[in-house]
Amino acid sequence: MVQISASLLAADYARLGEEVQCAEAAGVDSFHFDLMDGHYAPNIALAPQHLRALRPYTRLPFHAHLELSNPDDVLERFSPLDADAIIVMWDTLTDPRRAFANIHTQGKRAGLSLSPDDPLTAAQQFFPLIDLLLILGVQPGFGGQQIQPKTFETVAQARYSIESMGLDLPIIVDGGVKQENAPSLIRAGANILIIGTALFQAPDMRVFVEGIKDSVEA
Repeated sequence: MVQISASLLAADYARLGEEVQCAEAAGVDSFHFDLMDGHYAPNIALAPQHLRALRPYTRLPFHAHLELSNPDDVLERFSPLDADAIIVMWDTLTDPRRAFANIHTQGKRAGLSLSPDDPLTAAQQFFPLIDLLLILGVQPGFGGQQIQPKTFETVAQARYSIESMGLDLPIIVDGGVKQENAPSLIRAGANILIIGTALFQAPDMRVFVEGIKDSVEA
């Protein structure tokens, strides 16, 4: 069964609590927080305080995606983050093993995120150390972008690698996910689809979420 994670990057920041509750009522399975400070990605978005502030509004899992140039410093300074999973960018890690161990020490699931230009082969050796693999279908920074065509092949290659290692590692896809391409992403090997702009701009979020899940099942 496909899972839908709501990306709060695309939500109305003036009413985040209400947006969270509406998305949960619509049937999403988790919430995705893009933490950006304007250095690694050309945008300033959510902060660790948003996770804490929104925790009373839902008990669904929170995924904190550190799109930051200094994830090790943030992991130390905001320990522990009020998240169920912490995802770090591949090209920001000076010592991947230490970063994943740090996340696990906090009692969180560790995730690794790959940008469209990151080589999958370089990251494969660390798959046994993580709990989630996030593949970005767009360049980091802004929502509303079109998914890059090579994303589907990257997902398929990652799924092949994971199964060859005998691992049970969920693949998440973030960026440009819509009802039209969701079935292809799931066929390629994705398990969780992060959706922001298409979800929060939908006339009826429940109808949208049900449409995504129905299209995948069909």
